[in-house]
Amino acid sequence: MLNPEDPTPDESPPPPLDAETELTYQYEIRGAMDSVIRYCRNAVREHSHRGFWTPTEDAETPLTHADLIHQARTGVLRRLRMVLDCAETIATEIERDRQRRQSSE
Repeated sequence: MLNPEDPTPDESPPPPLDAETELTYQYEIRGAMDSVIRYCRNAVREHSHRGFWTPTEDAETPLTHADLIHQARTGVLRRLRMVLDCAETIATEIERDRQRRQSSE
């Protein structure tokens, strides 16, 4: 599969970055992805048993689908979405900064 960021045959690859900028980009995206992985690991530990989601149940009243949706959203999905959005924002900002640097050269 082609990557839209890859240069076409008529384009030359972008010039290399200085070492400090390259290292900064790497630290930023690695830190963002570490946060995603850490959150996923914590979500599995706190909200699952043997690989299956375990919502909090009250023995006296069975959960409805609305209860399950609410628990999914408040317990896992909103936080996961936030962590993913943060990582995506960092990746996008790195790409934008790279483009700004290219156009100013």
